[in-house]
Amino acid sequence: MKPWLFKELTVFLNEIEIRSLCEIGTHKGNTAIQLIKYLSSNNKHITYHGYDVFDFAKDNIEFNRKEKNGKGGASFDYVKNRLDNLKNVITCFDYILLQGLTTDTLKEQSFDFVYIDGGHSYETVKHDYEKVLNSKLIIFDDAINKNANEVSKFLEEIKSQTHIEFYKRWAIVRNYA
Repeated sequence: MKPWLFKELTVFLNEIEIRSLCEIGTHKGNTAIQLIKYLSSNNKHITYHGYDVFDFAKDNIEFNRKEKNGKGGASFDYVKNRLDNLKNVITCFDYILLQGLTTDTLKEQSFDFVYIDGGHSYETVKHDYEKVLNSKLIIFDDAINKNANEVSKFLEEIKSQTHIEFYKRWAIVRNYA
């Protein structure tokens, strides 16, 4: 994530204590590393769960078009190596990387923080949200993006069932008191 965007995201990261975090759409691991560095600065142990199709999306034009993924795929091994190297410097975190479609890899669970920036088709966004909807803080990327109008369509659909706040490019769902 661009540094200036991450700085804006930290406002939300400071709302609650985050020990378990999930990123759907890990890509090259940039946001994962930013999140881990920021959240581990208090020396409390955190666990990062990263979901991505990784190598599957490389040169897979049909899949990337369906999911409106402009970045294409990244290598699983590349991201794993980056996180292993970070683990040598920051020891108060663990990570789990899951490779594949979230319809196969993402099981129903809750986290302190979830960042949804994976596939952008209506079906994928809906599936991903339904699997993590009991998490404390959920942030959807590309909530206000003309190229990801299926994300907006899904958010509009659930707006009557849950409180969603829109801020810049994100939609925020808070499930904590």
